[in-house]
Amino acid sequence: MSPRFARRLDGIEISMIRQIMSRAAGCVNLGLGEPEFADPPRVRKQARRVLQGGRIGYSPNAGIPELCRRVHEYHGGRGGHSVCVTNGSQEALFDAVFALAGPGDEVLVPNPGYVTYPTAVRLAGATPVPYPLRSRDGFRLDSEALKALVSPRTRALILNTPSNPTGRSLTLEQLQGAARLAEENDLVLVSDEIYRETHYGTPPPSVLDATDAAVVICGFSKAAAMTGWRLGWACGPRAIIDKVTVLHQNTSICASTLTQRAALALFTPEGRDEIERLRQRMVRNRLLTCRWLGRRMGQAFVPPDGAFYVMVSIEETGLDSLSASLEMLQDKVATIPGAAFGSEGEGYLRLSFACRPESLRKGLRRFETGINRLVQNRK
Repeated sequence: MSPRFARRLDGIEISMIRQIMSRAAGCVNLGLGEPEFADPPRVRKQARRVLQGGRIGYSPNAGIPELCRRVHEYHGGRGGHSVCVTNGSQEALFDAVFALAGPGDEVLVPNPGYVTYPTAVRLAGATPVPYPLRSRDGFRLDSEALKALVSPRTRALILNTPSNPTGRSLTLEQLQGAARLAEENDLVLVSDEIYRETHYGTPPPSVLDATDAAVVICGFSKAAAMTGWRLGWACGPRAIIDKVTVLHQNTSICASTLTQRAALALFTPEGRDEIERLRQRMVRNRLLTCRWLGRRMGQAFVPPDGAFYVMVSIEETGLDSLSASLEMLQDKVATIPGAAFGSEGEGYLRLSFACRPESLRKGLRRFETGINRLVQNRK
């Protein structure tokens, strides 16, 4: 018997990121976007208390009321907004896209951008329309190019600030421009702000600083090194979040009750301190990475405003980004091809510096060796 699969899966495969990482055994990980640090002690202590407290059952579909209230306050406590807590921010993204778009619709997605944005749109039956964040402009948003892509079929615009993979943050002016564009064309802004807490200067603005009509996707996977706990949420206008909650209920009923109750510890002053300590580690790692690439290697790169990635030019190697990334595996360092994130990422490798300092230094040494080898091979 040969199974016949749904056409919605045509052309959709395991991401290039995971394909590279599946070959990266024994390599220093400068690839996968996962902090190499322990999750906050207060969260683990809270989880133990929950486990010792007896039965752990379902929570309400939208999440434990206390957690929903804390998340709502975290995003400004706006009237008319509500929250749906999900199994990671990726589920929140899927639920929002499925609620807003379907066959015949279009959704604007960043290029380069997180690999799941176009995939979620395709699985919803809609068409992803990439808007360019051009490398020659330092991956900054071009408002005119974005505006030119809006059509009568456009239903939503996905933003990501700070960005994966570029580390760029949108300015308040850019967010206000996107909000005006959405209002003029009856679009919904969906802003992925999962890296909101990881910044290297003034905290970046949220889309909710520009408009109350947007949906924010967020969570603590990155800020608190809680990737495996699978906790995320969507926050925005109640009418939209109600539909997100319907989808969430029908896909997973509720987020892990254990994780939800443990995550409450992060909304305490002590929990906030632990998040700040992790951010300071990233500040130091960013400084180390940028100095290594710039002063030591003389390599062209894009300094990140936030998140924990840096886009490094590989133009001098003469290779495309996938070939360069595969070559780097020979030097025992995992990096991600810029092309994994869209055509505008070609010519770059994305490096993650969310490592322990000793791992980061080892990885950067191997990266330097690999780049030098590839440049010499070209000569």
